[in-house]
Amino acid sequence: MLILDTDIASAFAKAGHFEVMIKLFGSVGITPSVYEELLTPLEHGYEYPKEIFEKAELVTISDEEQREYLKLKGRFAKIGKGEIESIIVCLKRGYLFSSFDKRAILVAKDLGVEAVTAGVIFKGLIVKGIATREEILKIVRDIEISDNRMLEMEL
Repeated sequence: MLILDTDIASAFAKAGHFEVMIKLFGSVGITPSVYEELLTPLEHGYEYPKEIFEKAELVTISDEEQREYLKLKGRFAKIGKGEIESIIVCLKRGYLFSSFDKRAILVAKDLGVEAVTAGVIFKGLIVKGIATREEILKIVRDIEISDNRMLEMEL
């Protein structure tokens, strides 16, 4: 399973391409902290979190994972609660972690969690025949426009 942080889940959903991650990985999940973070845009009238709530599995955390989260929260204060909680779930369960946040990716890798960047997702879509290079470029453009961000990658 691929566990998503708030940022990458939001970007794909806003751009109308959340489904491609499910096609590539079979299932995706979010943790309770990510769920809570996604409630804010929903409360402000944005609809995209609804797609995430409908299509991503809500992965609740165990007592052991909660204790580990509380330990690491202070140690990694520069990354968000959703990222830390997601990384802990991936660490304890052997799941994959995905984020746009370079610091979160580095923390995940340092802790031994396999991190999946947007570039890896895009290349995977091409390799598995889910999308063509041209379709990937459209997805990238859609994310850049809807999320007001620049994505750096080579295809």
